[in-house]
Amino acid sequence: MRCKDDVQACIRSALRRRRRSLGLTQGDAARLLGMQRLTYHRIESGNRHIHFDEIAALCAAFRCPVGELLQDGELVAAYAHAARALLGEGDDGVDFARS
Repeated sequence: MRCKDDVQACIRSALRRRRRSLGLTQGDAARLLGMQRLTYHRIESGNRHIHFDEIAALCAAFRCPVGELLQDGELVAAYAHAARALLGEGDDGVDFARS
């Protein structure tokens, strides 16, 4: 399956890679995110969609840039814009939450 065919699958794959690179179990990841392990498992397995606001939380918890989880041109820009807005960052890198 190619990423262009299923954006959610691409995000799930990147999420799984990042979690494993940090040496975290799904339970560990769920605790970091303040959710039940089953909920996190459903996200990674594709039984639950990942929402815009969760992208920001996932990136913060996994200490990774938005672009690491999103890898599809225009969609990356849309998700990145939404995640930055939720994090209080402007498109120019200005952190509005600290201004």
